[in-house]
Amino acid sequence: MPTAKSSLFNGIWAIFIKDGLCEFRTRYAVSALFMFALISLASISMSIGIVSLPVELTAALLWVILFFCAMAGLSRVFVQEQESGTIVALQIYGSGQAVLFGKLLFNVIVLLSLTLLVIPLFIIFLNVDIYRWPIFIVILIMGDIGIAAASTITAAMVAKSQGKNALFTVLTFPILLPQFLGSISATTKILANIEPNASEIVFMAGYNVVLMIASSILFDYLWYD
Repeated sequence: MPTAKSSLFNGIWAIFIKDGLCEFRTRYAVSALFMFALISLASISMSIGIVSLPVELTAALLWVILFFCAMAGLSRVFVQEQESGTIVALQIYGSGQAVLFGKLLFNVIVLLSLTLLVIPLFIIFLNVDIYRWPIFIVILIMGDIGIAAASTITAAMVAKSQGKNALFTVLTFPILLPQFLGSISATTKILANIEPNASEIVFMAGYNVVLMIASSILFDYLWYD
């Protein structure tokens, strides 16, 4: 007999594969995220010309772009279920925790893929030098997981509401603000060729864990209400 843990993992994987196949057919989230990032970077590059921005502003721009890219596409994980009517089937046949973490995994992969595309464009368009690549990659992963975790739970909260897009951003930003500020601070130090404090990395990782635990507790109330 399969254990409860293996059953949960199988459910998470099934939800992830389902969302991946749906996205592969429509390419809505990936297209929206990538086009927003490309337009934003190109607009900023043309506006500043050859002027070098302060590292604080450059770091903030990177995370602002990633945040609003997420706002442009990540809410779809629950909105599309509500609009297509498949949310009832998921509530009947899928456990709440499997749905939450399957969709969270999908959002993380989408956002990491976007970051992989954005960083080379960010370096080229804004003419920045990246130092200490291993730590920078860790910061990007921690920040992306935080954005994905906050986006997933708020997407579930606004799926049945009116004005989903505006409400999604309004709810997500306060939840993500501590992680957002930590990501900007650590990225600023990387761009200035300064070693980020270990406490900053620990804080980002710890905030992600707390956010996912809180989401797990809250989600069952949202899912079965």
